[in-house]
Amino acid sequence: MKTKQKKGIKKARTFIKGLGILMTLMVLSYFILCFVLALIPVEKEITTEPKKVTIYFMQSGVHTDFIVPVHHKVQDWDDLFPYENNKVYDTTFHWIGLGMGDKRFFLTTPTFNDLTLSTAFRGAFGFNGAAIHAYYHYEIPADRPIIKLQITEEQYRRLCKYIKKTIRFDKNKPVLLHSKVKGTTFDYDRYYDANGSYSIINTCNSWVNEGLKSAGQRGCYWTAFAGGIFHQYGK
Repeated sequence: MKTKQKKGIKKARTFIKGLGILMTLMVLSYFILCFVLALIPVEKEITTEPKKVTIYFMQSGVHTDFIVPVHHKVQDWDDLFPYENNKVYDTTFHWIGLGMGDKRFFLTTPTFNDLTLSTAFRGAFGFNGAAIHAYYHYEIPADRPIIKLQITEEQYRRLCKYIKKTIRFDKNKPVLLHSKVKGTTFDYDRYYDANGSYSIINTCNSWVNEGLKSAGQRGCYWTAFAGGIFHQYGK
């Protein structure tokens, strides 16, 4: 009996060791792919159309957002993300920041110090769903990395279509999400439900990268991190 127990313990240890090696290889492979694929550029399209629309994309820590005009003949974003949904009602904003992220993280985690292992694990593998963060700005922030782009109205139309395809609608209105956790929203921002799921493959940064490419702008083949996008713009 003791011999069988020793053999069983030895097999279990061998299995655990092998599993650890496999996990290590998977993690290393992921980061290698993140690095290599982010270096492969996707060039912007060539167009002779006038570039009348100004947009931005902005890095906030590990997160990236688009910043676009609130009002434009292509899209009025206050029609989808009404001012009255915000804690403070103010219609004087010129810009709106739009980013995709982990729904559970958005609604339950004010800062990274509040991040739980459960939320992080579930989010990494796409179990937390996704949400759109809509944040109104009076002016373009000057305290973080930001890239300014001039694009055509047709390119902007394609970007708006890409963003709206991410939003989950109910009766032609984006589904407003409610957080009961203090510090997850502020005076001029709210969260809205999104299609798909956030994961280590489909991150906020890969979402912005795909949006840039949909609008015919320079991007990278794929990236999970903000650095991959900013690298393509020399930042």
